[in-house]
Amino acid sequence: MRGRRQVPVSEWTACGASPLAAGTLIRLRDDGYADTSDDGLTLTVSWAGIAGIKPEQLRSVGLPDAAPFEFEIGANGAIHDADFSLRYGFKSDGRSVMGVQREGAWLRVGRKSFVLPDPLYSIAGAIDRFNSADHRDLESRMLEWGQIAKMLPEDVAIDRRLSSLNVVVASKFQLDPFLNRSGEPDFDPVIGSTETLSTESPDPQQQFVGSLPKGGQATFASRFRTLPRVKHRYTLPGRDYVVLTPEVERALAAVRRAQDGTPVERRAFLENVSGYLRAALEQTGEDEFDVDRVFSDHGLSDRVRNIGLWTEKALPWIEIPPQAWLPPVDLGLRIGSRVVSLVAEDLYDLREKVETAIERGDPVVQTLGGEELPANRSTLDSLDVLIRRMDPTQHPTEGGEGPGEVSNGTGPEGSDRVLIVIDNLEAVQFQGERRRRAPRVVFTKSDLRSNLFPHQEQCLSWLLAHWNSGSCGALLADDMGLGKTLEALAFLKCLKQRPRAEQFNLQPMLVVAPTGLLRNWLDEHDKHLSGRGIGKAVEAHGTQLRGLRIDKRSAGNEVSSDQSLPKLNIEALRQADWVLTTYETLRDYQHSFGRVRWRVAVFDEAQKIKNPSVRITDAALAMNVEFALLMTGTPVENRVADIWAIGDRAEPGIFGTLKEFSKQFESRQGGGEQNLQELREKLLSTSPGPPLMMRRLKEDYLPNLPRKITHKYIVDMPQLQADLYEDVVLYRRHTQSMLKTLHQLRSISLHPELAEGQESDQYIQNSARLAQSFRTLDQIATKGEKALLFVESLQMQDFLIGEIRRRFRLPDDVLVVNGTVSGHVRKARVDMFQARVGFDVMILSPRAGGVGLTLTAANHVIHLSRWWNPAVEDQCTDRVLRIGQNRPVHVYLPIARHPRFGDFSFDLKLHELIERKRRVNRRVLAPTAATDADVRALFRSTTTDACGALDTQAIRGGDQRRLAGAERV
Repeated sequence: MRGRRQVPVSEWTACGASPLAAGTLIRLRDDGYADTSDDGLTLTVSWAGIAGIKPEQLRSVGLPDAAPFEFEIGANGAIHDADFSLRYGFKSDGRSVMGVQREGAWLRVGRKSFVLPDPLYSIAGAIDRFNSADHRDLESRMLEWGQIAKMLPEDVAIDRRLSSLNVVVASKFQLDPFLNRSGEPDFDPVIGSTETLSTESPDPQQQFVGSLPKGGQATFASRFRTLPRVKHRYTLPGRDYVVLTPEVERALAAVRRAQDGTPVERRAFLENVSGYLRAALEQTGEDEFDVDRVFSDHGLSDRVRNIGLWTEKALPWIEIPPQAWLPPVDLGLRIGSRVVSLVAEDLYDLREKVETAIERGDPVVQTLGGEELPANRSTLDSLDVLIRRMDPTQHPTEGGEGPGEVSNGTGPEGSDRVLIVIDNLEAVQFQGERRRRAPRVVFTKSDLRSNLFPHQEQCLSWLLAHWNSGSCGALLADDMGLGKTLEALAFLKCLKQRPRAEQFNLQPMLVVAPTGLLRNWLDEHDKHLSGRGIGKAVEAHGTQLRGLRIDKRSAGNEVSSDQSLPKLNIEALRQADWVLTTYETLRDYQHSFGRVRWRVAVFDEAQKIKNPSVRITDAALAMNVEFALLMTGTPVENRVADIWAIGDRAEPGIFGTLKEFSKQFESRQGGGEQNLQELREKLLSTSPGPPLMMRRLKEDYLPNLPRKITHKYIVDMPQLQADLYEDVVLYRRHTQSMLKTLHQLRSISLHPELAEGQESDQYIQNSARLAQSFRTLDQIATKGEKALLFVESLQMQDFLIGEIRRRFRLPDDVLVVNGTVSGHVRKARVDMFQARVGFDVMILSPRAGGVGLTLTAANHVIHLSRWWNPAVEDQCTDRVLRIGQNRPVHVYLPIARHPRFGDFSFDLKLHELIERKRRVNRRVLAPTAATDADVRALFRSTTTDACGALDTQAIRGGDQRRLAGAERV
């Protein structure tokens, strides 16, 4: 079949296909790149799916190798010529490859076949479409070539005429206001082009892709100002072209006239740009011109000081303990068809090298492993994504984002125009004001379809007391599984029942949450609230943003590339009953969301705004909110000051300045358990009104919740695993850095080698943890019950997808939830897992699967790999231990023990660290994240102390006593 390749499903396991191959094909199907036939016998994979398979996994699914050729692009004629076209070809060792035939992602060269991997497959298709289109005008040719050029990897060869051509099509503009040398208000137009990018994400984001660099923008602004009238096209130095769309050209003509006005006229223009442009264009007879398609302006919250450039907040007076993190099992960058492996601890140094190379004009940089990376903005952004994934608190330009929630592509530090908020970092400059609210709001049971538990009724009463007392907000920090979403929805429903005659009732409500939780909010709303609930929801995130855009054809966010104007239909937001969005969308479209007065804003998983020095937090603070409800099961995760940042959104100024707060609770003099207990008491104080925080634990408020039984299995490593582990400890600990050693020990403790090319049973037996996990699954299967298995390694997930189905002869595919799975797919997989009957397993990554899921159909949880933060691990377990669970929950901790190092093995020392952090956090609101000191201690105990133990027989003799209480295998 043209454009398709058929794979017999019935032969996946019977014909000896590897679990990795089966897992890869299932992933393609679940991500929408393959379809199963009606009879269920074949799987049809699209060309795009084939092109997206990792080159190292092609053979495992029976496909040829990735094409080993260089890709080259040339031009026929000059772009100014009406018959201009593009061509592409392939080279090998510098010589053109002749006779190449391409069908989709399939290349045939003589008798040999190859797969054309992405992005080359997508580029070839784009060139074919370019050549078949009717490009009569230069602007359309320039626009489409610019889009293709953005897709090109650094190793693609393009001819001189194309390589020297850079096109920016301006379909949007904003104004950059400033004070000129005379201290007078002035402005320059900032232009750019937008489009929707295709990404590997199941839920592609829209980004600005064609804006001018800082130098080019300055040149354009200078030429725009010095010329008496607006030109259709501007030529910048170096064959850079700016092409204005007709609408932008007409609007900028009015802007150019306004630039020549008096200081008073320029100030008036800046205060009402839309009105000025509309009046100016009407005078020229353009009554039908829609100014809002290219520009919009509205008012903002009292806490917004102005619109300006984002600058990172320096907090030198805060004595912040260094945050440490453990490297992941899988880490690397894809450069064309090449995968470059990286070490987590090298990311910051590598990012700095790339920045320096870009400034110098160097084309490439070398990793510590000797591999070359292109020195460009794409590499820099990719490194930022990896850093953010590894440690949300240490992102060099942003922070506060978790895995699976990749940034929407905001520009480099200092280039984004954002809502500048009045902060309380060094001085209390903004305080919340209590407001008289009448009439009082009460709860009636008819508001809900469901009955509330007593602790939920108590929470609702507390929230209504906050509202009726006129407070600005509250912090709902109930333990995971107590029903915070239902409690919040019941509160919103009560507010909706106020008299319809009140104008205030028209104000919409806002829910901000991680992407994976938004579907859950909608489902909980429909399940628990009576009637219309709180009304029709408007989803303002992901692909749904397109329907809210003023210009449906445009793309790109509002803050990057010098954009600082609303792009969304503000009236549509104002007229909504309630709006759902993500933290990243709120940040990237803050100029739209910030111009709506929200009756209530709910910030779910509010630890996302725990860092006071990042843009997500400032965007949350900038929202014009009558009442803010902050919800989190982990109010203190990385530092005690997390609670200050969250509290400053709920009740601005309640904790004083961050400077004083940090001195009291985070300095060497403060921060002890006694001080932390005082902080807890202040949060729970009833003066002057209801306590700011409500914090309850499941075991105290759900006495009928099934008990949790933890099984700790300490398993000796098999010979291969033990040898490789010992080699790292004995021979490499003095020649490499601390985090690289810990990364290797952690990786080997999961599994010493890759799955490809091994028999499944042997691969399982080569890992102590994996072998024990399958023994545990065998026991669960005999009971016909369900299990969740948490592991972050994507390659291990792929192996498990195929192997679990083969081993247990499951009738359905093993479901997976990780950072690549979009919100609606997540929800569908959860529903499917909950509905299935009999033994089943769901595989989840700890970060992506640790929040927002209710999986009470399972009552077994296996932590195949441990996350260093016990709060994250508890979130994972609480997917099953929550309201609706009616069976005892079994938690399994397979721990790999080195037969010679004993208690000084990595897994055992990490377990000690996790348990200690968990105990302290239960007593007081202490951070659960591992500090630099924790990681150094972990390194010392697993290397220096472990080697010392080899020479001390007494230590080995004491192993049995120290292992008391564990189930020894």
